[in-house]
Amino acid sequence: MSEPLTSQRASEMLKEQLKCWPLAAKNYADLAQAKIREFDMGGFLFRVQFNPSRMVSTGAKLDKASLEKRPCFLCPANLPAEQLRLPFGEHYQLLCNPFPIFPEHFTIPSLGHEPQLIRPRFRDLLRLAQALDQYTVFYNGPKCGASAPDHTHFQAGTRFRMPYDEELPSKLIPANLLTQQKGCSLYLLHDYLRNGLIIVTADEAEAEEMFFRIYDSLPIQSGETEPMMNIFANYVEGRWVVTIIPRRLHRPWQYSAEGKDKFLSSPGAADLGGLLITPREEDFLKVSPELIRDIFRQVCFTDEELSPIARHFANS
Repeated sequence: MSEPLTSQRASEMLKEQLKCWPLAAKNYADLAQAKIREFDMGGFLFRVQFNPSRMVSTGAKLDKASLEKRPCFLCPANLPAEQLRLPFGEHYQLLCNPFPIFPEHFTIPSLGHEPQLIRPRFRDLLRLAQALDQYTVFYNGPKCGASAPDHTHFQAGTRFRMPYDEELPSKLIPANLLTQQKGCSLYLLHDYLRNGLIIVTADEAEAEEMFFRIYDSLPIQSGETEPMMNIFANYVEGRWVVTIIPRRLHRPWQYSAEGKDKFLSSPGAADLGGLLITPREEDFLKVSPELIRDIFRQVCFTDEELSPIARHFANS
């Protein structure tokens, strides 16, 4: 039986990986020198990262024909020979992400080629967050930033690189508490551009039960397999803190625009965490508070749109 996955083992694997994989070593070295801009949005922060290596993800074609045409880059048979692997449970393995957003960035795909769906794997997310308790673990829905929507996977990255990691404790206040059942608390995340719900509990079964209630309260758009969402999970001081941010749109209109209106942004969890990734320098230089607000008002729920869902839980 292999050793259980831990934050320390993941970090040690990454160090070894950078010694034997030139592509990953170059991209992590480039990330260390990446240009960053910061914007005070009035109560919360956005960091904008110029990261050309992320074009492979931001520019990914996700239509059915394109996905079927390319070899799945998360299937074990298609992984580069240089890529090291650590098992997680019986159905996953942890990989170094060779196109990093964070100083330590991992992808955790399933061993089998199965579509990206969170409901049957929510407990896997909780257990992964517990194992990687020094990182923030996240999930991108099939059309919410996942560049491989045809293959189940999670990601994990250095905690506190996203402004949300720093701002999260300030959201867990009595004024934002919607309901409390047994040992499980549910908080409202609002006035934040990326509005959502936060589960806090030390009980795995209660976390799953609350998540299923949230899942069932969200709309599933025509042609989709699950409600659009991004999820962050942390395990801190013996309890899980899980943030669910529902989505209403995959990409803003600027993604497909031409000329001066074009802005290549395909928001995933990192972007919703306040770390906006721009693979093109012209977009990095173009970013403004007004553009950030426009993009996230398009892709996320407004306070008004989230209000009926919040009232449902507040009245339960």
